[in-house]
Amino acid sequence: MLFKMMQFELRYFMRQPSFYVTSLIIFLLTFFASVSDSVQIGGSSNVNVNSPFAILQIVANMAIFSIFLVVNFVGSAAIRDDQSKLNELVLSKPLSLLQYRLGRFLGAYLVTMLVFSTCLLGIWVGSGLGSLMGWLDSEMLGPNKLEYYLSPLFYIAVPSLFFVSSLFTLVAQKFRSMVAMYLVAVALVVGYIVANSIFSDIEYRAIAAYLDMFGLSAISVQAEYWTIADRNTMTIGLYDELLYNRLIWLGVAVLSLATLALNNSHFLPQKQKVKSKAKGEGQQAAALAHRIDYKPSAGSAWSHFLMRTVFEVKQVVRSYSFLVLLILSVSMLVPGLVGSFGMYGTDTWPVTFRMVEQIQGSFGLLMIIVLVYYCAELVWHDRDAKVSEIVDSYPVANWVFWGSKYIALVSVLVLLCVFGSVLTILYQLISGMATIELSQYVIRLGYLFVLGFALQGTLAFLLQVVSPSKYVGMGLFLLYYIGSLVMASFGFEHNMWRFGETPSAPYSDINGYGHFLTAIHWYNLYWLGLSVIFAALSFALWPRGAGQTLKARFAQLNYQLGNAGKVAIAAGALLFVGSGSYIYYNTQVLNSFVTQDAREDLSEQYEREFVQFKDAPVPTTLDVKLDAEIFPKTRRIEATVTLEVENKSKQIIERFLVNKPSHTLEWSVEMPGATLGEFDENYYHAWMNLSEPMLPGERRTLTMSVVRQTLGFVDRGSDTRLVQNGTFIDNTDLFPTFGYDLGKQIFDKNERRKRGLEPVKRGNKIEETQYHNQPLFAENFVTFAARVTTDESQVAMVPGYLQSKETKDGRTTYVYEMDAPMLHFYTMLSMELEVKREEYKGIALEVYYHKDHAWNVDTMLESTKDSIDYFSREFGPYQHKQMRIIEFPRYRSFAQSFANTVPYSEEIGFIIDTRNPDNINVPYYVTAHELAHQWWAHQVIGANVEGSNILSEMLSQYAAIMVMKEKYGEHNLRKFLKYELDKYLRGRTRETHEELTLARTVGQLHIHYNKGSIVMLALHDLLGEARLNKALRNFIDDYRFRSDVFPTTLDFIAYLKSDATTQEQAFIEDQFNSITLYELKLADVEIEEATVEGELHTITLTVKAAKKHADGEGNEEDVPLEQMVDIALFKADPDDINEGENVMYLQKHSITTGDNVIKLKVKDLPKFAGIDPFVKLIDKESGDNIKSL
Repeated sequence: MLFKMMQFELRYFMRQPSFYVTSLIIFLLTFFASVSDSVQIGGSSNVNVNSPFAILQIVANMAIFSIFLVVNFVGSAAIRDDQSKLNELVLSKPLSLLQYRLGRFLGAYLVTMLVFSTCLLGIWVGSGLGSLMGWLDSEMLGPNKLEYYLSPLFYIAVPSLFFVSSLFTLVAQKFRSMVAMYLVAVALVVGYIVANSIFSDIEYRAIAAYLDMFGLSAISVQAEYWTIADRNTMTIGLYDELLYNRLIWLGVAVLSLATLALNNSHFLPQKQKVKSKAKGEGQQAAALAHRIDYKPSAGSAWSHFLMRTVFEVKQVVRSYSFLVLLILSVSMLVPGLVGSFGMYGTDTWPVTFRMVEQIQGSFGLLMIIVLVYYCAELVWHDRDAKVSEIVDSYPVANWVFWGSKYIALVSVLVLLCVFGSVLTILYQLISGMATIELSQYVIRLGYLFVLGFALQGTLAFLLQVVSPSKYVGMGLFLLYYIGSLVMASFGFEHNMWRFGETPSAPYSDINGYGHFLTAIHWYNLYWLGLSVIFAALSFALWPRGAGQTLKARFAQLNYQLGNAGKVAIAAGALLFVGSGSYIYYNTQVLNSFVTQDAREDLSEQYEREFVQFKDAPVPTTLDVKLDAEIFPKTRRIEATVTLEVENKSKQIIERFLVNKPSHTLEWSVEMPGATLGEFDENYYHAWMNLSEPMLPGERRTLTMSVVRQTLGFVDRGSDTRLVQNGTFIDNTDLFPTFGYDLGKQIFDKNERRKRGLEPVKRGNKIEETQYHNQPLFAENFVTFAARVTTDESQVAMVPGYLQSKETKDGRTTYVYEMDAPMLHFYTMLSMELEVKREEYKGIALEVYYHKDHAWNVDTMLESTKDSIDYFSREFGPYQHKQMRIIEFPRYRSFAQSFANTVPYSEEIGFIIDTRNPDNINVPYYVTAHELAHQWWAHQVIGANVEGSNILSEMLSQYAAIMVMKEKYGEHNLRKFLKYELDKYLRGRTRETHEELTLARTVGQLHIHYNKGSIVMLALHDLLGEARLNKALRNFIDDYRFRSDVFPTTLDFIAYLKSDATTQEQAFIEDQFNSITLYELKLADVEIEEATVEGELHTITLTVKAAKKHADGEGNEEDVPLEQMVDIALFKADPDDINEGENVMYLQKHSITTGDNVIKLKVKDLPKFAGIDPFVKLIDKESGDNIKSL
C-alpha cells in the first residue's frame, strides 16, 4: 500500500500542469541568475558563478521560498480527499490508514523534491550555456563538479523540505483549507526573515545555528569566514552546528508525522457547520425586501456603494487572515524595535523618523502580500462563496462593486500602518522619548508609503478582473512585481518606468522633508493618472454573471464605460501624459539622467582617451582665500576662491584638465597666461591651455568661481550637500578639480575584462618614489582664510577661527582665518542649530546640535577632552585653539575630520542610546577617532602610494582605542575588538580584487580600520604602550606639516622596528607584510581540585594551535608557530563588558604548532578559561577560545 500510494501521487502530479509550470519557473529563475551579469551570488565578483558556495547560496535561499511548493503538492495531497468528498469512501475500504496517508505524504514530498531539483539543473545549464553563448565571462566559471550540486541538495534541501512537508501535513489536517495553508506559509517565511534579523548579531549566531529550520545560520557559522579561494573550491560538511541542526529538525519532522499517525481524528471527515435556517431566511427576506424597494437614482447608487463598502471592510477586518496579518506585523515590527542593530550592536533612541522607517522596512513585504492576496480574495469572494449570480443581479453599476472592494483593500493597507504606528508610539513612550512627531506618521506613512501601494492596487485589481482564476491573477501580479525589481538591469532605471515608484525622500530632523517633496508630488500625480485608467477599465470589465467571458466583456467595454468612464480615462490620460512630460523635462532636460550602461560606456571612453594624462603635472595649491554666499531657501551657492598655486613638479605645465563639479550652473577658471578651452559635455571637463607654460617652481594666482544650484528636480542623485538647513559641502564637491579623474574609471574587474581594459591599478606602488612628494589626498598643506555669508537665522562655519561677524538685511557674514598649516581639504557648513560651549586648557570646545538631539553632547565633550589630553601627551601638541563638532543631516552617515572642525552625522552619534552600560559607547569612540585625525592626517599625511590609508585610519583607530582603554579599562575592550575581528574576517570574504597586506592596503576599510585595530593592539601588547607611543611620537615629529616629502608605510615600519628586538621585528614584519592568520582553540580543560584545605587547585588546559599565511585570494599555507600568547582564567563570563575586574589569571605562555598542554595552580576555582581572550591575534575561529568550566 505504501509504495502504491507513492506511485499514485507521482503519476497524479506529473499529469498536472502545476508540476511543469513550477518546474519551469524554478529552472528559469536559477538559469537567469546564473547567466546574468547583474546578479551577484556568493558575496563577491571574484566568486565563480558555478562555485560550490554560489550553488549553496542558491539552493539554501530557494529552499525557503519552496515552502509554497510544499503547500501546492504536499498540502493539496493531504486534503484532496476532503476537497473531493472521498473521505467516507476511503475510510470504508479495508486498508491501512497509516500506510495510505504516509504513502501519499512521501509521494507528494518526492514530487516536491523533483520540482525543487530543477534549480540545480538551471544552474548547471545556465553556467554551461552561458559560457558557450558568450553571456558569461569564462573567468567567472570554475569546474562543474557533481559534489558541488549534491552536498547542498542532501544537506540543506532534502531535510529542510522534509520538515516543512511534515509541518504542512499537520496544518492541512488541522485546517483542511488551501487558503489557511498559504497564510501559514506566508507567516512562516515572514517569521523566518524576522528571526534571522533578530539573531544576526555576533552574540547570537551560535544560538541561531541550532534554531534555524533551514540551516542557513549553521552554514553561515561554518562558512562565515571562507575566503574567495574557499568559496570557489570548498563544499559544506555535515559536522558541528550543521549536523546538530539537521538532526534537530529531522527529529521534529519525524515527531510531527508520529503525532499525525497516532491521532486518528485527523483521518475523519470534517464536520460541517449548519447555519440557522431562521437566520438565513431572515437575511434572504431582508435582501428581497431591499430589492423590491429599489428605485433607480443617483442617491440609491451611493447608498448601495456605502452599504457595500461597509460590508466589504467588515468582511476583511473580521477575517482570520486579517488577524494573521496583524500577528505578522507584530512579529516583523517588534524585533526591530527592541533589537540592537546600531553600530557595534548598540541601541538608538526611538526618534520618530527611525520608527517610521522601521514600519516601512518591516511592512514592505506585508504590503505586497496584501495586494496579492486581498485583491484576489475581494474580486473572487462572491464567486468562491457561490453567491456571485445573486450579487451580480443587483441593479447597481459596476463601479459600486469595484469601488467598495478597492476601499476595503486600501483600508487593510491603512489599518496595518495605523496598527504599526500605535505600537511604535507606545514603544517611544515606554523608552522615554519626549518628542513624538505625529505628522511624520501621517505624511511619511500615509502619503509617502501607503499611497504607492494603493495605486499599485488598481493594477492588481485589473489583473484579477481579466484573469480566468484568482491564482492566475496572483501569478500575473507577482510576475509584474518581480519584473519591476529586475527591469533596472535591462536599462529601465528611471522611476517613470516603475509603477508606483518615486524618487527617494529621506527625512532629517535637522532639515525636515527638505526639497524632496516637490518631485514626489509630480510622480504621484503621474501614477494617479495611470491608476485612474486602470480603475476605469477594471469596473468596465467587471464580471457580471457566470456566462460572461472576457471576450464578451471587452465587446461591451464601450457601453460599460459610459460617459463617466470615458471622461475618467481621458482625465487620467491627460494627467499621466501631462505630469509625465513635466517630470521628463525636469529630470532629463533641465537635469541629466544617465543609465548604468551608458555611464560605463562613457567611463570606458574616458579612460581610453585620457588615461595617458593620469600622471601629467598640475598646479599645487599653497594659499586659499574663499568668498562664498549661501542662499539656503533657494539652495544656491555663489562662491569664488583665489588660490596661490605652484608647479611643484620637475616638468613644464603646458595644459591640464579641469573637472567641472556636479550641480553647477555657472563656472569659470582664470589664471594669468592661460585660457579655459571648450567644455566637454560627455566627460564634464575642459582643458586649461597655458599660452605661457608654467615652469617648475613657478607660482601664479588662480581664481575659480561657481554657482551651484539644482534647477527643478531630479529622478535620482539629488543634491544633499546643499539643502535648506544643513548645508555641508567640501571644496572638492564645490569647486573644479585638476587632472585625470580616477573616480570616472570602471573598477569592477569583470566589467573591465569584458570591455578589454587593463586591470585597474589600485594604487601607486610604494617603490614608485615619484609619488612620495604627493599626499594621499588634499594636495598640500596650505594657509587659509574665508568670508562666508548666509541667512541670519543660520550659522556659517569653515575651518579656522572667527575673526568677525556682521549682520545686514537679514544676512550674516562670517570671516574666518586659520593660523596654522592645514590640508587643502576644507568644508563649508550652514545650518540652524543649538550650541554648547566649554573652555578646556585654553581650547574652545563647541558642539552644535539639533535641539532634540542633546543626549550625547556631554559624552562628545568628555571624549574631546580625554582625547586632547592623551594625544597631546603621547603624540605632541594640538595645533589649534578650537575644536568644533557639528551635527549635519543624515543623508550621509559618517563623521569627518577637517582642521579644527568635525561634521558629525545625526545618524551615527547624536541619536545613539548610551544608557545600556553593556554596550560600547559609540559617540565616545567615534569622537575620539575623529579627534585623532587632527594628528593622524592633519599633522602627518601619507604619500600617494599604497598602504598610506593606515597612516591616518589605523593610527586614528589605535589612538581612539587607547582613549577608551583609559576610560573603561583594558579588559573591557574585548567586545569592541571582537567586532573588529569579525568585520575584518567578513570583509576579506567579499574582496572584489584581492586582499592586500596591511602595509600595502588600498581603500580596503576592513583592513586599515578593523585589522589595523587588532594589529596595533598586538603591538601595544608586544612593545608596551610607552615604547610604541615613543615610536609614533618620533614619526609624527619628523613628518609634521611637511610638504617636501610624505611618509610611506615602509618609513612607519622602520620607526616601529627602531627600538625593537629581533624577535619583535619579526612579528612586526609578519603583521604588516604578510596576511597572517592564527587557529587557536582551547580544546579541553581538566580540573583537579585540591583535597586538602589550603592547597592549590590544578587546572590543565589543552590548546590546539596553528599559524598560516594566506595569499590575496585566501589560499593558505602552514607556517611554524612559536609565540607567547595570553592564557587566562576568569571569575565570570569575559563577554560581560560590565562585569568589572573578573580576571583571576592572565599570563603569556609559549604556544607552538599542534597540541599544547598547560598546567596552572590556582587558589580559587575559575568559571571560564581562555586563550587570547582579549583578541590580540587574528584568529579565524575565535569562538572556541573560551570555555565555560
